[in-house]
Amino acid sequence: MNVFKPRIAIIDTETTGLTLPSSAELSKQPRIIELGIVVVEGGKSIGEYNWLINPGNLPLSSEITKITGIKTEDLEDKLTFAQQLHYIKLAFEGCTHLVAHNAPFDTALLRFDLLRCECDDFPWPVIQICTVQEYRHAFGHRPKLVDLYQQKLGKPLAQTHRAIDDAKALFEILAADNFFQYL
Repeated sequence: MNVFKPRIAIIDTETTGLTLPSSAELSKQPRIIELGIVVVEGGKSIGEYNWLINPGNLPLSSEITKITGIKTEDLEDKLTFAQQLHYIKLAFEGCTHLVAHNAPFDTALLRFDLLRCECDDFPWPVIQICTVQEYRHAFGHRPKLVDLYQQKLGKPLAQTHRAIDDAKALFEILAADNFFQYL
């Protein structure tokens, strides 16, 4: 008997800024500076990936550095998204679901960087789930990751605004909420 096991990519991005309206030129849209992925199968983490990404000649604003702790000089010797794309694709390979807290933002940033690379064979998971939307009913508004973590785990989240830390926190939330049994 063949039992389907979903493979889930829980992702988070840190970026050079917020997305602009869809009519804005691609060159003006923000870039990913850090991508974190927790791959889950059978409700268990089977892999964690994190990349610091050089956004090219784009200095980070003091606001981004204040939020993430990432400085322009931290990225200068890192590979670009295009140079790391092969490894990013491998992390997504075989994933049936993508889950992110505010998935439209994270997937938009991935799409922008994929367009810049002219990549048309990215292994996008067919099912994409936004936990902001999934838990909105329970809060009556769009919950922040820290609030969701506090509610589901009963302890505060020491939020670092780093991609892998936020992806791991979301994994903990989903595991505590038995989320994976429904996929």
